[in-house]
Amino acid sequence: MNELLELNKRFLIKNYLWISGILTSGFSIYLFFFFSEVSIKWILIIYSITLIFAPLFVLFAWISDWFLKRKHKKRILSKRPYSELDKIGFTKRAIKTNHNSLKDYVLFGEINGCQITFDIYVRTPKIVEFRIYGLTEHLNSKEYIQKAKEYDYSNIDFSGYSFTKRIDTRKEKLNSIQELEKILTELTHIVKKEKYEPIPITEIKPVGNNV
Repeated sequence: MNELLELNKRFLIKNYLWISGILTSGFSIYLFFFFSEVSIKWILIIYSITLIFAPLFVLFAWISDWFLKRKHKKRILSKRPYSELDKIGFTKRAIKTNHNSLKDYVLFGEINGCQITFDIYVRTPKIVEFRIYGLTEHLNSKEYIQKAKEYDYSNIDFSGYSFTKRIDTRKEKLNSIQELEKILTELTHIVKKEKYEPIPITEIKPVGNNV
């Protein structure tokens, strides 16, 4: 909980105020035209919902999602070879925005001169994602589409700002950390072949020890 608030306190407060403000304003506009049709009892009930309960419900859903992703990630990091990521250089942490806009820490390391992050997507928690951030602005749209299709066969998502290698931990059983390192090294070769412009990752020194 400490790290959740450390990274997201301002975001949570801001969005609580936004959500309650929008809902309350909407109901207030409705009352302006139909005040006589709504009893005082229901006005108080609805205002309590728009000011307190609805915003808290949305924030609770976001926070639950944040903790759920951490739970899935810890499960993967407790099993080999992912429990041995530190042996191939994944000893640093950076801040990354999750799919629901909340921030969290992610592991990252350097292989073959490329910074690589380790993460998962909460909707597919058994698929790990190793991502190298970099730009390939020298490619035109036709080249980009062609290469994206080409790399898709290797479970590599090629976007305008990153190369992401996805590994399904249910189907791809890696026997050692060296086998994983080989896969990531091959990813760096692909990235360098595309003459990408690296987007540097800044190391963060977090207070806690959770990933």
